[in-house]
Amino acid sequence: MLFADCRSKSLLLVPREGRVMGDKCLQPPLPRAERRIRVLHDDVTIDRYRWLRDRENPDVRAYLEAENSYAEQATAHLKGLKAELIAEIEGRQPCGGAAPPAFQVGSFQYYQRHEGRLSHPAWWRQPVTGGSAELVLDPNALPGTEVFYRLGVFEPSDDGRYVAFSFDVIGDENYELRVRDMETGRDVWQGSKRAAMVAWAADGHTLFFTREWPDLRRQRHELIRLDVTAGDSEVVFEEGDERLNVEIRRSASGAWLFLDVKCVHRGAVEVWCLPADQPGVGWRRIVTRDSGRHVVAEHWQDKFLFHVDDAGPYYRLVRAPIDDPSPSGWEEVVPHRAGVLLEEVHVLEQQLVLLEREGLRPRLVSRNGSGRVGITIVPDEPSCTLKVGLSAGGRHSVARHPFRSSKLTYSVSSFVTPDTFVEHDLAHECSAVLYQARVPGYDAAQYVATVVVAEAEDGVQVPISLVSRRSRTSPGPVLLNVYGCYGVSRWPSFMSARLSMLDRGVAFAIVHVRGGGELGRRWHEAATRDLKRTTYTDLISAAEGLVERGVATRNGIVIEGESAGGGTVLATAALRPDLFRAVLAEVPLADILDTELDLTMPYALPETAEYGDPHIAHEYRYLRGYDPYYNLSADRPLPPTYVDNAVDDSQVLYYQPARYVAQRRSCAAGHDPKLIFRTRTVGGHSGASHGHGVAEEAAFRMAWALDQLRRSSS
Repeated sequence: MLFADCRSKSLLLVPREGRVMGDKCLQPPLPRAERRIRVLHDDVTIDRYRWLRDRENPDVRAYLEAENSYAEQATAHLKGLKAELIAEIEGRQPCGGAAPPAFQVGSFQYYQRHEGRLSHPAWWRQPVTGGSAELVLDPNALPGTEVFYRLGVFEPSDDGRYVAFSFDVIGDENYELRVRDMETGRDVWQGSKRAAMVAWAADGHTLFFTREWPDLRRQRHELIRLDVTAGDSEVVFEEGDERLNVEIRRSASGAWLFLDVKCVHRGAVEVWCLPADQPGVGWRRIVTRDSGRHVVAEHWQDKFLFHVDDAGPYYRLVRAPIDDPSPSGWEEVVPHRAGVLLEEVHVLEQQLVLLEREGLRPRLVSRNGSGRVGITIVPDEPSCTLKVGLSAGGRHSVARHPFRSSKLTYSVSSFVTPDTFVEHDLAHECSAVLYQARVPGYDAAQYVATVVVAEAEDGVQVPISLVSRRSRTSPGPVLLNVYGCYGVSRWPSFMSARLSMLDRGVAFAIVHVRGGGELGRRWHEAATRDLKRTTYTDLISAAEGLVERGVATRNGIVIEGESAGGGTVLATAALRPDLFRAVLAEVPLADILDTELDLTMPYALPETAEYGDPHIAHEYRYLRGYDPYYNLSADRPLPPTYVDNAVDDSQVLYYQPARYVAQRRSCAAGHDPKLIFRTRTVGGHSGASHGHGVAEEAAFRMAWALDQLRRSSS
């Protein structure tokens, strides 16, 4: 085992008091410390582990391997439980051979089919009018996909001649874009890495795609036009503001292309349009960025539609002439309604379909050309994930539905409802289930989902989506999941692995804290910059509220967060370490202050709108007060904590969680033997893509959390 003496410049074997496991004395690893002093706004910080950023340094790999070894040995007593959980998770994989419904582009339907023991389903297509099926893309034939594979986009051209697809075989989300000619089955264009969104023009051979910066920053800053037949490409738009992203999409009607210049996780601040059948003409700007609005544009009949927040945070819908869509000519279709969030607008040839939420409950509302309300569809769920259209499921895929049809396809997923696709005929007011995932051994009647609220420090009601086994005895252990950043909404969805926790008496909840977007823009803005602590105090109030309601035991609450949510749980645990039995921090943003100071880091500049700009003195002091990394101290012990990272993660870089763990060990008595840290060497931010690794990662976390809860009850 490798340990360090802080006076040394290399890893040394240094005996220390450790944790006794059976007849073995385990000692948590600690890398060497290199003091780096920084003075900013008259505040002195000391960073001992910045050197962990050097991925090529053999001592970095040695430290990560030592932590992995310690994690395995410290949890060796859970080997039987982990094996049991893995068997349960793998045994619940959907069966029956069915697949989600096909989606239509032009005269073909495209769908996935799993073949035997191959790792990944292949893409096939079949003429809508009938005929033999044709293989489009077999990911298993791509080099590297046996280890890792994620789809970026899968977009056929209107005439079916070409298919654009992108993929990642590392886990770093550096998607490679290719174009396949279906007449020959060969890839006729490839070579662009860091490709993101794509959209075909109506001519069938012009492809537009966005591309990220060629470094860590991750912003999509370029729009490229590619002539597939000629093999020529050129940059047609470049965004110079690093706080903004460039996105490309095609209208539901297919008649227009829209270029959106967007803030992170918000509508566009600027919109350009181009006739889809004239890809070589100049783009026209229809929304200017000086308006201060956030807008989503669509095309319907002879008008442009704008889903816009100019009248308030819950959005309204307006329309305008295509020739002059300036705000002076906007005509209101759906007004701004306080408390009713207009999330999305979907367009069929004769009807609009609005995705709305009142509180946490979603609904779909159809309207005709005059704006009159037609059918309203409300899922029988207090809180759930509701999506309109069908998607290829890639990282940058967009949902679609037939435009010239009265049939709308939507999907519902919740804590108790596996993914279900429904086709609703708006003209005849009837619906049919197209597909529902079949989970072996699952009985929905054995589980109950609900929504409860907790009162925050300032009296605001914070909603909590909760699920448990119906036979669970209350109060009992609870796992609270949280995100609470960037206005991102986290909705309940079905995860078969979660059943292993529920079946062991652990309730699961998503806490919809401020900082998220579940209740609209104001819900997000109520916990940004110098109000960010509200996210953490909301989580504390939720935990205390569940204890008061008799749902949770006081020593039986585990909090869990991923990515920015991992930063949320680390910061919250530091505020109230007495309240939580354990913490699961997966790929956590654990060094918020240093991330915002280094503008070469992924998303750092856009994230200053969330956490504040530490180059400004008062915002620095506020952020410094809760930053997980710089608020570790020997006199404030923290709950048992699980932390993980991934070597190839391009969102939260591997060394961000690693340096937090090293700093925490250096501060804690005995180097915090109850702190477990794992580094994944396969996959990136979202973990393994397929195979045994998916179940193993989930089983390890669950076994560790169950063990902490068992210790609390005993």
